[in-house]
Amino acid sequence: MSEYFTTDINALYIIGRMDLPLLGLTYAKVNNVVAETAAAEQAAFQDSPGGPPARIAGLWRILRDDLQNILAQNAENLHTAAATVVHIAELYEETDTASGKAILRTDWGAGGTPHGTVTGERIPAEAPPPLRVAR
Repeated sequence: MSEYFTTDINALYIIGRMDLPLLGLTYAKVNNVVAETAAAEQAAFQDSPGGPPARIAGLWRILRDDLQNILAQNAENLHTAAATVVHIAELYEETDTASGKAILRTDWGAGGTPHGTVTGERIPAEAPPPLRVAR
C-alpha cells in the first residue's frame, strides 16, 4: 500500500516541481516577448514613414496590453499552483512510511531521476523572467 502512496506523492512532485513551473516559465517568456512588441509599435502602425500613427494603432495597443497581462497572470497562477502542489506533497510525505520516504529521497536527491517522468519533464534550470504588466 505504501508504494502506491509514494507513487502518488512522486506524481505530485513531478507536477509541482517540473510541469507547472515549466508552463509558468513558458508563459513568462511569452509575456516578455509580447511586451517587447511595444518598441516597434510606432513604426509598425504608421500610414507613411514618419507620419502619424494609423487608426488601428490604439486598438492594437489595447489588444497587446490585454494579452500581455493575461500571460503574466497565468504565469503567476501556474507558479502559485506549483508551490501549492509541492506543499501538499510535502504534507503527505510526512505520513508516508520510512521506505516510501527513502524512495522519494533517492528520486529527488542530487542526481536522482524521478520515476514516472516522461521525455522533456525536468525541473526548470532557469528562473522565470520578471513579468511585465501593462498599465
